[in-house]
Amino acid sequence: MSVAFEKLSTVKRYLWYLWQVSVNSHTEFLAANRYRDLKVPPQPAVRSLILGSLMEIEQTTAAAIAGKAPNAFQWGTLTPAAFLAILKDVTTWALSHFEPVRSWSVAEDFTAAEEQEGYGLIGRGHRMLASDYRAGQMTRRLQDIGNPKVRGAALWTAHALLATCHTASSDRSSENTPQDRQAAFLQRSAPASRQWLAQRQANWPSEYRCSRWIHACELA
Repeated sequence: MSVAFEKLSTVKRYLWYLWQVSVNSHTEFLAANRYRDLKVPPQPAVRSLILGSLMEIEQTTAAAIAGKAPNAFQWGTLTPAAFLAILKDVTTWALSHFEPVRSWSVAEDFTAAEEQEGYGLIGRGHRMLASDYRAGQMTRRLQDIGNPKVRGAALWTAHALLATCHTASSDRSSENTPQDRQAAFLQRSAPASRQWLAQRQANWPSEYRCSRWIHACELA
């Protein structure tokens, strides 16, 4: 009996070892154990801000699809079609990988507070290169993303870049204007990403572009 019990214990220990190896090899895909691993003081207000921003930009997008122009104070003076085109460009920029090494996209490059309080609302996949995309694809659009949390991350980033009123987490500066926030994001991005966005900006309404945006290549 003791020999059989010993063998059973050995098998259990081996299975436990295999499970640990499997988990450790996929840690980048696991959600953080919020208040233990990140060691950021709880900030429930940040979660409310993320949720409110996502609801606002999604409602504005739905209204634009239905033909209603966005609120001019919050989003600038735009036709529904222009708003949707700019949102497409900004989310594509935020989701794409322009770095020459595997990295997070701008949308998935969270601060600790965003990762902690945005759990379930915004999320990330894994570090990538553009060469990891489907053949012939150089960017990732919102419709290419199946994970709703990664889509949420792109919309959260778009809200920061497009909205007049945006309150960020305590470890990411909200700044006073969209242009200030744009500069903060663009300064951390690769030169190739700034060049790509500058090319897209050329197609935006000129009055909107001059009044609401910095030129992406100014920071190159």
